[in-house]
Amino acid sequence: MGVGATMQSLAEILSSDSGSLVLGLAALVAIAAPFIDRYFIRRRRLTFRVLYNSKIGLSPIDLHDGENGSAQAAPQLEQVARLLDRMSIVVIRVHNTGSFDIAPGDFEIPLSFTFGSRIVWDARVSDATDDGLRQHVRDGLEFFTRETPQKPVEAVKLSRVRALLPKRLAGLAAAEAPPEAPEWHGVRFARLSLKRKEKFKLVVVLRESDGYEGEISKEIDHHARLAAGRIKDDRKQRRFGWPVITTAVGVLLTGALLATLLVSWSRPGDSAQCATGKLSVEGSSAFVPIIDSIAAEYHGQCDGAAITTRATGSVTGVRALAPVDAAGKDELAVLSDGRSGEAGPDLEAKAVAVVVYTLVVNRGAGVDNLTIQQVKDIFSGRVRNWDQLRPGPSVPIGIVGRGQESGTRKTFEQKVLGGAEDRLTSDSCRKPERDPAAATTRCERGTTAEVLTEVAAVPGAIGYADVPAAKAAAARNQLGIVQLDGHYPDVTTIDAGYRFWTVEYLYTKGVPSNGSVLKRFLDYLASPTARAELQDAGYTPCVAKDGLLDPLCTRPDI
Repeated sequence: MGVGATMQSLAEILSSDSGSLVLGLAALVAIAAPFIDRYFIRRRRLTFRVLYNSKIGLSPIDLHDGENGSAQAAPQLEQVARLLDRMSIVVIRVHNTGSFDIAPGDFEIPLSFTFGSRIVWDARVSDATDDGLRQHVRDGLEFFTRETPQKPVEAVKLSRVRALLPKRLAGLAAAEAPPEAPEWHGVRFARLSLKRKEKFKLVVVLRESDGYEGEISKEIDHHARLAAGRIKDDRKQRRFGWPVITTAVGVLLTGALLATLLVSWSRPGDSAQCATGKLSVEGSSAFVPIIDSIAAEYHGQCDGAAITTRATGSVTGVRALAPVDAAGKDELAVLSDGRSGEAGPDLEAKAVAVVVYTLVVNRGAGVDNLTIQQVKDIFSGRVRNWDQLRPGPSVPIGIVGRGQESGTRKTFEQKVLGGAEDRLTSDSCRKPERDPAAATTRCERGTTAEVLTEVAAVPGAIGYADVPAAKAAAARNQLGIVQLDGHYPDVTTIDAGYRFWTVEYLYTKGVPSNGSVLKRFLDYLASPTARAELQDAGYTPCVAKDGLLDPLCTRPDI
């Protein structure tokens, strides 16, 4: 099926009851997903935001201005400037933005922050929701250094950090490092608990490590894992994150569902209008299988209707309908591939679907593309072996055709050959036993299925069938589908020049009576359910969704 037919089929399905259910479920899932994630899957939410990350900015002189800065400053000022020039402050806000309290046991990995090459000198907790939270966070603060093989992780409390702060300042003032001055690179919140909506700020004083050159580093990393929750950097939260996108998609799907329902409510119902009685649908062996499937769907909704199908051939079917009297006119309908020359003025034709046909060959033929002229040469006997059309081994050509009652044969003769097929020369399809001197081996079979079976079984055989049946046989690796003049057999290539196609008609004797099974079934053929069934089978419905005929079904030559 081409892209256009696929999209049309999708539109039909979405407008059906099952499609509305799919749209409704998709909309529900899209809208509910963020709420399920927030309240059930990752119900705990902890966010943090770096509010400030910069130098202290209190240097009394400019160390980097050699002419007017430190060169003219008093030694004491220069020493203070060197101390402040490499110090920075970071302010981080931590906030429980979820709908559940967070307990210490909820952290699989405690929340911690590291600051690149900078060393922690001091820290404090401020702007807490209440004093109790401030003290709780302060008591749980831990300061640690990077772990190396020579230096395992060491964690100390805030009191230890502040106890060493005077020694650090004194050492810098004296231009010498204090003895045993440890370096802490990170801050960790041990045993942190936050009630919903609680928040606080962490203020950290940092200094670049000795030997660092260049501008103050602003690197900040966090590390944590929260069971059944998530921890997010508030600065990196996108304006259009996945919850916003899924909710928007859900709203759009809901709108599509409402529009679909409004359209459905504004037109006649898709459910079958049931009637009681019997109906026989006969004719085209190519199209009877799909009508049989649609009839089974109709019967599933209307068990009082008895619909039977029989593949008799298009011509035979129309001939059987012609003598039907008024009493039985609503009990027989006939399928014909294309308009029938057998139909009299008292027969009514209803266009059902576009039927595309294809030539099929046995795998041993070794071809997948023929020109119209080559097909004419084959069926006239001018070309008798496949080695006349392609390089390779000699493989005699055998023709498997349909009988005079076939609408498919009529379409093939009109659209491809431009004349009648040659005479019957074989019953076996393997040799011309009817006429040993005949130029071609040509047999006939009564149904599409029989043609496909013979083509698959006879080496070098060629025949023709409707595309859906041919594709099903090709999928079983029994035969090959042939392009005509470079056009693949599909409804989308018709306007490009593909010729082997027609319209399937359903003939009735006059206008069906209101309330008859025939009338109800004809109406059902235009329903979204029947149209979807036709499309799934590989046919293009003549009645479109808007109730108008497809342009292909209105052409005068079909």
